[in-house]
Amino acid sequence: MKKITLLLLFFGVLASYAQVITTNRNPVGLEHNLLFNARDRYMVTQTGSASLDLNMLFDGRFAPSYTAAPLQMSDPTVILIEGLPPTHTQQGGWIGWSTRYWNANRFKIEGYDTHNTANTWRIIADYSGMDYSGYKFLVKIPVPGRYTKLRFTFYTATGNNGRLGVSELYFIHPEATIPYAGLYQQVSANSWQSGSSKLYYEKGNVGIGTANPDTKLAVNGTVHSKEVKVDLDGWSDFVFEQGYDLPTLEEVEQHIKEKGHLKNIPSAGEVKENGILLGDMDARLLRKIEELTLYVLELKKENQLQYTRIDRLAEENRKQQAEIDQLKKKKE
Repeated sequence: MKKITLLLLFFGVLASYAQVITTNRNPVGLEHNLLFNARDRYMVTQTGSASLDLNMLFDGRFAPSYTAAPLQMSDPTVILIEGLPPTHTQQGGWIGWSTRYWNANRFKIEGYDTHNTANTWRIIADYSGMDYSGYKFLVKIPVPGRYTKLRFTFYTATGNNGRLGVSELYFIHPEATIPYAGLYQQVSANSWQSGSSKLYYEKGNVGIGTANPDTKLAVNGTVHSKEVKVDLDGWSDFVFEQGYDLPTLEEVEQHIKEKGHLKNIPSAGEVKENGILLGDMDARLLRKIEELTLYVLELKKENQLQYTRIDRLAEENRKQQAEIDQLKKKKE
């Protein structure tokens, strides 16, 4: 009997330490938190005089961010998260927050539901008119749906002079994400996406050789490529249209003397400071090539006129010489 009791106790201890994970119907941990690294994956904005460090609210570390100023009912701290995947919550989705100290005691959580074109804000939790006491909050979404936006509104808090502390915001959605998605990489899996033999990044800038990319793709170095394709809205064929104001060669010469470069072409100093845009520069250079073509065609016409005049003069000279030769013969 003692052995059976010991065995039961042993297996009971093992069971108590067995891993329990979140399922479709109940949340256990934050492994299915859809908001990990939300600032990289979605659009996150904050309003209100008392602000939190948004990066700390989605990094999974639980280190709290505290507002420097107190909250007020008339000036709450509002955090809006947009662009969430429109995956239905089905049997359960849970939303909440946690903190170490200075918890919110008046707050409201809302979600924007797009299911069946509802397109409406639904109240998920509302403690705007009553005090809440606790350092964590988690609630099951009362109306299942497709929530593409979340709004956390913090009205008052229990910190010094009414300051607020928040460690993490979460939206536990077991069917919308894989465990810890977005937490393994600072640039999340939902930002870098793959499919149909493609890898693409929809938000932000990418830097190669630079930590501060100022465009969609910034490369600090040489790019080796067989071909570069540039999309343009316009091209320089307007040079050949009737009524185009072609500068005279005298005007071109005067501009070069005054500016040291062709008109509508950036100077060496401007290129050094700002670089060039390939598409724009190709269009500008083509404009100059087409203008040169018009100059050449005009010179050809002038040359043909000159050749005609020369031929006529040569014919006149031949006739005059023939007349002179006849006169000489008569004198002889």
